[in-house]
Amino acid sequence: MASSGPVQLAPPSSIRILMRAGLLLLAGLPFADSYAGSSAPPGARMTDRTRLGTLDVPRAAIGTINWVPDDGGPSDARLLATFAEASRVGLNFFDTAERYGASPLSMVGQAARALGLPAGDRPLGGSGEALLGSFARDAPPSVFATKFTPVPWRASADAVVDAARASAARLGSPSLDLYQAHMPDVIQPMRWAGRARAKDEVYWEGLAQCYHAGLVRNVGVSNYGPTLLARCHAYLAERRVPLCSNQICFSLLSRSHGAQRTVDWCAAHGVAVLAYYPLAMGLLTGRWSAQRLPADRGLHRYLLRDGRVDALAPLVAALEAIGAARGCTPAQVALNWVISRGALPVVGVTSPEHVRSLAGALGWRLGDEERTILEAAAGSCGVEFEGSTFRPTNAKFVGYGFEKWELD
Repeated sequence: MASSGPVQLAPPSSIRILMRAGLLLLAGLPFADSYAGSSAPPGARMTDRTRLGTLDVPRAAIGTINWVPDDGGPSDARLLATFAEASRVGLNFFDTAERYGASPLSMVGQAARALGLPAGDRPLGGSGEALLGSFARDAPPSVFATKFTPVPWRASADAVVDAARASAARLGSPSLDLYQAHMPDVIQPMRWAGRARAKDEVYWEGLAQCYHAGLVRNVGVSNYGPTLLARCHAYLAERRVPLCSNQICFSLLSRSHGAQRTVDWCAAHGVAVLAYYPLAMGLLTGRWSAQRLPADRGLHRYLLRDGRVDALAPLVAALEAIGAARGCTPAQVALNWVISRGALPVVGVTSPEHVRSLAGALGWRLGDEERTILEAAAGSCGVEFEGSTFRPTNAKFVGYGFEKWELD
């Protein structure tokens, strides 16, 4: 999945950006050679696919961090309908993790256990995997990517193997399509006492053992920057294990702090990039503005950066203009930008309508001029997306606090 790299130009003024986008709209952009509308047409089947290690997948994955079981309630029915619609249109690549579906209580237990306090053996989560496994029983074949959680008490390669077996059982499969380390081993509750010990190589060995045992078909990582990627890539190569993927935050608003450099490193070494938060938690959909703020107050600072009104207005206007010319929504344009830059977006969808909208982002590609306009508009906003209060892009909340990593 090659990346052509960032466009290097000084951000023009907002007025110039809008004029260029408006000219594109007035001129009418040519459609690509397949459907580029606002949603998947009836009977459409996704043909915009790629290779991910040994896997044949669509060029977008469905993120399921918000797929939480409802004990047979309305939410379960809606998510089942979402899964069925995704299978129907060929968007059959689902990203999950053993942590997805975990309760706040499990986080407290994790923190206590990490500090050596008695806390029992509460599971890390797994209900998200189990939900997907139940949906997949009577459905066409799906591709599932899941993740192993580095925690202090997992101190051996065998712990990775055991966790992989548990994930496979919840997903109802003898093996895992793609198994990823969820983050670098940053959870170090005794760091303050000088007793931090990163176990990344231990976990890489566990991934290698899973691969050679046939328990895992492809191996990936998440939230790794170029330095740690190079170490991991070399370690796995010695064990004759290909490093298939790296999942990071990447979008029009998330190109700094090592993200673009990580995408470029991955392109040069044949490692696929899975991009989470490709819509910057909804900021790139055109739905929110300074006049219509989201309920998540942690996102307000992006819309009102440094007290300015509509900080994202130039970028949203460019997305809307290009989308109008192509018959697409701003969100579809933003997702297509991620694809055109060599990454595979992981998109949180929770309804059949979301699935059909996601399908409209595939099957076509932005041109060079369109990408230039979008990147210049993003640069003019003066905003770098770093997540929300309890969902940052460079840290995990682990009960006793946040533990951080840096891509660069």
